[in-house]
Amino acid sequence: MTPHELAHALEEIYGEELKSVVLYGSAAGANYSDKYSDFNVFCVISSPTPALLARANGAVRKWVKKGNPPPHFFGPEHIERSLDVFPIEFLHMQEQHKLIFGSDPLARVSPDPRHLRHQIESEMKGKLLHLRAFYAATCNKPKEIAKATVASFPNFLAAFRAVLRLAGEKPPTDARATIELLSARTNIDPQVFLDIVDIRRGASILPRGDDALAMFERYITELEALTGYIDRLTT
Repeated sequence: MTPHELAHALEEIYGEELKSVVLYGSAAGANYSDKYSDFNVFCVISSPTPALLARANGAVRKWVKKGNPPPHFFGPEHIERSLDVFPIEFLHMQEQHKLIFGSDPLARVSPDPRHLRHQIESEMKGKLLHLRAFYAATCNKPKEIAKATVASFPNFLAAFRAVLRLAGEKPPTDARATIELLSARTNIDPQVFLDIVDIRRGASILPRGDDALAMFERYITELEALTGYIDRLTT
């Protein structure tokens, strides 16, 4: 089941109550990876009540059965009302999305820089805490460490783009270009992030053994350096 097939199924279910179907994330942009990218979809319907959501159960089950994450369902006012809480997510969607059906709900997304900076700091520090805990519990399994490092990268990449916005830059759509511009603005060493992009694109393989642990150490070191830069930002 493709995103367009899902959109067609939802249109048949909801008719005029379906306002938009949007594909977002790496599958909708220049950083698509057949191995690592999911088909992330969100829909805008007139009123996402339990009764209305239940009508999509059959289509959603078919979609999930194909290995896709469940689509998100928003009401028409949800995005505008949530920009103060999820500015990174909505900016990321805005930068990498394809409108499959209806009107574009992301066309006018423009969050307050103060909210954006606060979420960047919260996201970066929270994800670093999880990575450290994961490493403490799993460092005897280098392959799992390498997989987790690569899998965590898209969320950090979204934060990287948000940092560039705060620094007055327009983030590139390409991951490598984003990392290189971020490095120029913040003086972080970009190499470990570029290595991960190559792995995700199939141009390189997952490191093993001590090399996997060394990649994680470099990853954490540069993420901590970037967090320090964010701490010093003013909006």
